[in-house]
Amino acid sequence: MKNLLLWAWALAVPVAAAAQTLPEHWTLDNASHRLITAGVDDTGLYDSDLIRELRLTFPAANYWSQLTQNYGTANEVLAHLEVDGVVYDSVGVSFKGQTSYMMVNGQKKSFGIAIDAFVPNADLMGYKTLNLNNAFQDPSFLREFLYLQLIRKHVPAAKANFVRLFLNDEDWGLYVNVQQMNKDYLEEWFLSNDGTLWRADSPTGTGGGGGPGGGGGGPNWGDGTAALNYLGLLDSDYTPHYTLKSTASADPWQLLISTCDVLENTPIVGLEAALPAVMDVDRALWFLACENAFGDDDGYIFKGKMDYYVYVDAETGRLTPLEYDGNSVLVQETANWSPFYNANNANYPLIHRLMQVPAYRQRYLAHLRTVYDNLLGTAYTESLLNTWSAFIDADVQSDPKKIYTYANFLSEQNLLTTRFNQRRSALLANPEFSAASPAISGVEMVCAAGGWGVPQPGEPVTVTVSTDAVQVVVYYSSALAGTFTAVPAVQVGGLWEAVVPGFAAGTAVRLYAEAIASSGSRAYAPAGAEHDVYLYTVGSPSVASDLVVNEVQAANTATTADEAGEFDDWIELFNRGSVPVDLGGWHLSDNPWNVTKWTFPAETVIAPGAYFIVWADEDSSQGPLHANFKLSAAGEELRLYTPDGSVADEVLFPALSTDGGYARIPNGTGEFVAQEPTFAVNNETAGIEHASSGWSLRPYPNPADTWMVVSIPGGGAGYRFSDASGRTVLEGTASGSALRLDVSGCAPGLYHLHVQADDTAGHTPVLVN
Repeated sequence: MKNLLLWAWALAVPVAAAAQTLPEHWTLDNASHRLITAGVDDTGLYDSDLIRELRLTFPAANYWSQLTQNYGTANEVLAHLEVDGVVYDSVGVSFKGQTSYMMVNGQKKSFGIAIDAFVPNADLMGYKTLNLNNAFQDPSFLREFLYLQLIRKHVPAAKANFVRLFLNDEDWGLYVNVQQMNKDYLEEWFLSNDGTLWRADSPTGTGGGGGPGGGGGGPNWGDGTAALNYLGLLDSDYTPHYTLKSTASADPWQLLISTCDVLENTPIVGLEAALPAVMDVDRALWFLACENAFGDDDGYIFKGKMDYYVYVDAETGRLTPLEYDGNSVLVQETANWSPFYNANNANYPLIHRLMQVPAYRQRYLAHLRTVYDNLLGTAYTESLLNTWSAFIDADVQSDPKKIYTYANFLSEQNLLTTRFNQRRSALLANPEFSAASPAISGVEMVCAAGGWGVPQPGEPVTVTVSTDAVQVVVYYSSALAGTFTAVPAVQVGGLWEAVVPGFAAGTAVRLYAEAIASSGSRAYAPAGAEHDVYLYTVGSPSVASDLVVNEVQAANTATTADEAGEFDDWIELFNRGSVPVDLGGWHLSDNPWNVTKWTFPAETVIAPGAYFIVWADEDSSQGPLHANFKLSAAGEELRLYTPDGSVADEVLFPALSTDGGYARIPNGTGEFVAQEPTFAVNNETAGIEHASSGWSLRPYPNPADTWMVVSIPGGGAGYRFSDASGRTVLEGTASGSALRLDVSGCAPGLYHLHVQADDTAGHTPVLVN
């Protein structure tokens, strides 16, 4: 996402602060030692505490006719959009929706707005697409908004807020603004957006027809096509039933096919072993639990073929179902669903097959109980309804285009309260759901440094669990995403204990506990596992080193260009010792959970007193000294590691100004200060070239082929000619007022000339042809 979050965190014992850029909806809770993936309140476009005005102005007088004619096509109508006093020129507008378009006779249509339709890369507060929903079949205006807000605590779900729309200064009333399910959305929830995303719906968007509710309205729903059903080995078996939205894979359909194959064709006795490799089963169970708890008849659990997405993430290669479209939750037709609605229907394999695996069935019930306890409580839901209905009351009342009356809006609040109560009653009436579950009163990781201390590399840790269960399993993972390994715990005194093996320095270890009652009922700690887990990080021991991080520049726009002529961020190392240092096998990382993020090439030697530049541009194609990460101008931590994972040096830098440097003063030994950058030279020379002498180096010719001449103020000046990586190519002392350099032995590329005489210095980039 555009606004990456910087998480500075520390464990319970004194350790160096670490910083990590995480997806927007991932949070580190230091006090409880937890990593939580759940919806984070937005303060930007989707700030739910605001009702923004969106003003569309159409140059064409017949814009409504154009919108009508273009419905169902890729053609968008030109308009200008004003938000918070800022005008966004040339946006594209279209009608959206299926039943919400076809079945609304008035002008309260749903709209799609593409900010970049006519202006490439344009965005509104970081987003390029707006979905303005007209609250069809929802007089409360609240169903989709509340549903998405609530389930974001347990599953990925779109952001949503309320806006007031104006078309050519005419008030079009209140809309629910729902985030687009695209790569921006994926980047907010997953470690990257490089995976493959489908919408479970026919590419034509017809979807099978019928309106939500009643079961008989959609004759093709649950037809065994787009519910992760195995249809065959060919891409063409699936392309009529899913719309491919984005992918970086050369063969994306096989990712979907292989998951459907494992889900439907693996014998039940082997499904628990086979499925986690291709599907995030736990997320799927949470997905099903949320749809069931809120009676969502506009998604997988009812339709079994549309109004949900599936995503195969690039990091683990596993499929995750994603919630979409919640304007028809809590309707009468779903009020009395059992926890296992459609679980006996083979055309719904995600719930039909998973519910036949005892461990998955019990895990699903545990998640459903958590949703019930946290999101369906009487006082909680009534408070939400009262708060948000009051928030939009005046806007609904004055909405001149609304589909339903204001009286409908008021009465719907009581109806929603009734629906919440009905869902609670229906769940409690099921004996499996209401079965007693074990209680977990405490979980602790213990190492040599104590409870929740920092274990050393290779040190096993003991996880203790306090519970009344008859069986306990501890799950751990040494990756930030992917499968967990199960370790059965043993009872020692009044506690259950499991040993987790040791890991390399800097490894972030996720873990959670499962407690099992004699009936088979489960409970988890944290209750939100596997998206809410405990976390600890293996320590990285520090070693004395003469090689230091000497300077960084995190917002280079004009200071120094690399050999490709690009102004990228850079990291300067300095050897303050008296012997060369071979950097081969050393590492640089901006992620304390990934010590070996970027490794120096073999036989990379830095001489005593020499400077060395690594470009932080995430572009290894430009050379071996271009790291696979960038620096954040908002501030972050950078560490230099020895080959065995020990910390040789580190810098936690704050937000830096554009073209500003952050350097050690005194050079090589002191604390870091913000100052003018001193690329590959002594940090204490900052500003000297702008001294009263006004010395400006003007080498001629530049570019040069064989020789280059530079005028200098008198003899005795020292010079150093370095390549783009900071390595010295030529150095010495000028004997006269002109320095003549033989560059015939230098490979073509960008170089830097540094000259210093007494307290005056000069620096200039040079090109060699």
